[in-house]
Amino acid sequence: MNKIDPEGSHFFVSSAEEGFSLIEIEGIRIVFLDIEMPNISGIETAKFLNDKYRDIDVIFITGHTEYAMVGHKLHCSSFVTKPFDENDIAEALKWLRNPVKSEKVLKVRCGGHFAVFADNKPFRFDRRLTYELFAYLIYKNGAFATNGEIITVFWGGNVDKQALLRKHIKDMRDCFGRIGAENVLIKMKGSIGVNMSEIELEGDPAQLAGQFGWIV
Repeated sequence: MNKIDPEGSHFFVSSAEEGFSLIEIEGIRIVFLDIEMPNISGIETAKFLNDKYRDIDVIFITGHTEYAMVGHKLHCSSFVTKPFDENDIAEALKWLRNPVKSEKVLKVRCGGHFAVFADNKPFRFDRRLTYELFAYLIYKNGAFATNGEIITVFWGGNVDKQALLRKHIKDMRDCFGRIGAENVLIKMKGSIGVNMSEIELEGDPAQLAGQFGWIV
């Protein structure tokens, strides 16, 4: 699992009782179960999980292929037979009933009126114009915007606005830092961009030019 999902959290327990406790503490979403386990069998464990945790995916791992129909009746996501390898586990994870979606801190809506949400709540920057600057970076859709380009769009090319631009970029970085979204911005010498993989995007960024009236 560390190879298949290096950024995930993975745990091992030696009994169902330990597993139940871990699920409560860690919010486990996928459970690999052996059929034959001490005290409580994998089948009994799966029944309990189905009753109490509707969004948990169960994947059975066993050397007893005769249990495959039992796994089907228990609505398990996959059935892996021993011996197995990394590819077998990766394939089983493709068929989850409740796929685990990565939770992105920032959500951006481009349609209608531009809006930014953090943890599903409206997000605001400390400086008003920073909001529009972030919208422009979303409009770029992952491409870098040079400082000169931004100054041209926002201040008609007035080079005296360099210091003001730096303040807005700092405001953006500081505000994102407070919510744990530091990786949203990518800063290079003389240019800045948005890591689009770090946000949940709704709508077409190309719409933003018309919303804000930018001459681009």
